[in-house]
Amino acid sequence: MTTARCFIDTLPHKPYCTDELGVTYIRPKSTAIEKKYLQINQPKMVTYLIFDIDRIGAALSWYDKNLPPPYWTSTNPKNGHAHIVYRLKTPVCTADIAHWKPIKYMAAIESAMAARLGADRSFAGLLTKNPLHNHWKNEFWTDYEYTLDELADYLDLRGHPLRCNSVMGVGRNCELFDNVRRWAYKAIREYWEPNYRQAWLGAVYEYVEALNSQFNVPLPVSEIKSIAKSIANWTYREFTPDKFRQSQAKKGANGGKVSKRKPVKNSDRTLKPWEGLGISRPTYYRWKAAGKI
Repeated sequence: MTTARCFIDTLPHKPYCTDELGVTYIRPKSTAIEKKYLQINQPKMVTYLIFDIDRIGAALSWYDKNLPPPYWTSTNPKNGHAHIVYRLKTPVCTADIAHWKPIKYMAAIESAMAARLGADRSFAGLLTKNPLHNHWKNEFWTDYEYTLDELADYLDLRGHPLRCNSVMGVGRNCELFDNVRRWAYKAIREYWEPNYRQAWLGAVYEYVEALNSQFNVPLPVSEIKSIAKSIANWTYREFTPDKFRQSQAKKGANGGKVSKRKPVKNSDRTLKPWEGLGISRPTYYRWKAAGKI
């Protein structure tokens, strides 16, 4: 199978596409691949990591920064700016049913690679330069598909993904998820009443939407719905009034426990010599340690 055919097979059935940024359309794949800009990742599935680099010579940034060869680069012939794209061996699901550990791992890798490449951190990643369109200077460097671990071997992930208002790509998902879940653990208590599930889902969605609006490039509605649903369902299941009462009762029981050690007949603890000396217990032990008693 040719590289182009393999690429086309991974595209959404009806991707976003356009010839002019700012106006996008949803078209069948056969039409979309004729456009300059194209959505290459499936909804709620990341197969490609895309980096937008706005400087001359951008297409070779990976080489200059000692990173592995990308799947392809697409360069604007007018200014030398480019998109660099890596293909993942195993796509990462970002839907509400997904595990967040691989999503956060991927977000850290994406953030660290962007920092190394000097890529635009406000790039949303929905549309990329179409590598099959002759408007761009396109170069397919390798057909190798990387695992997350293989990409991580080239990077220092400490401090990533960066927390800022220009968080790129999947990093926005992780930042929203982490911030909202911490809020939800306590906020759900205010909604405990019979049949409160829908009210709680609405409250979580509103909170996700409010935080999402603070990004330079907000996530689409489908993504914030997915995050809200994931957090609302999990907290509804795990933070019930009954479980909360059981937790509090357990903490109370543990806090009220006393020592089970039996008293020793001639010990200071039993005889309490500080009382006969007319001093406090701490003073007695302090004097004893100093050899005054």
